[in-house]
Amino acid sequence: MKRLLLLIAVVGCTPRLPPHATEADAARANVALSELATGRTMVIKKCGGCHRPPQPKAHTAAEWPRSLDEMSTRSNLDAEQRRLIQLYLVSLAR
Repeated sequence: MKRLLLLIAVVGCTPRLPPHATEADAARANVALSELATGRTMVIKKCGGCHRPPQPKAHTAAEWPRSLDEMSTRSNLDAEQRRLIQLYLVSLAR
């Protein structure tokens, strides 16, 4: 029983990372897979520094730009970082 509780505690406390983009995601968004991969890395590093990295499906594609408007200043994103993060989140959103 103690092992089960420990396993539940460890799994519950493990941060859930955003999903990796696939070739199909890149093709659907008509972008390079490398850009989506870089955007995911930026989400983990820049967003994950203050809170759990957001999951792309947490918002719709139309909602992500507004959410990024609110957070990009706080996280000191330059224009290219913001573009890559938005590209990743929008491309993998619902």
